[in-house]
Amino acid sequence: MTAKTHEPLGAREVLLAISGDMADQGTPLITRVLPEDRSEFQQWAHYPPGDAIDPVSGARWYYHAHPPEQRGIAEHGHFHIFLPLSDFAEAEPIARPRDRNAPAVVHVASLGFDTDGLPTQWSTVAHRITDDYVMPAGAIIALLDRLRLDGAGEKQGIAGVGRWLTLALAACREDIEAILIERDERLAAREPGEILSSRPFRLD
Repeated sequence: MTAKTHEPLGAREVLLAISGDMADQGTPLITRVLPEDRSEFQQWAHYPPGDAIDPVSGARWYYHAHPPEQRGIAEHGHFHIFLPLSDFAEAEPIARPRDRNAPAVVHVASLGFDTDGLPTQWSTVAHRITDDYVMPAGAIIALLDRLRLDGAGEKQGIAGVGRWLTLALAACREDIEAILIERDERLAAREPGEILSSRPFRLD
């Protein structure tokens, strides 16, 4: 597992500073993603529509929420974060999308948020949830340094969210690797469940 010394220097500090700036501006992370009229927010819908794709790396994210009965009491929703399949030149997928029209992407992790708009936990999910190309943990970990989302969302006028997620992934690199490795262990054991692995969001 990669040690924290391999993380980009200062990711935690920059992330905290950006979060503080967003709060000072009165536009925390989640408010930048949701419709201005909250009554228009729909469960299961992707925000932004069509996903937020970085024009350089091809990595993407979207935010969505499940119905209340399918999420925790204090959970609001979560981000799903993906690498493009084109980054995986030699790795063989563990599973492929069922939908032939599904985007050619590889799920890395999801990040949940509570009803106060604060990040709660990283997790990996069952293939049926994301319907993507499932790649071995080692192949994903080897490409985490390419997971740049800084420009993802700018096309849709969503400022700062992609940069925040890039920094969060870097600051929590050890936990990201851990949940990917645990995910593969669960898959090998054929253990059922929608959430295959998780770690609390922490910046210590």
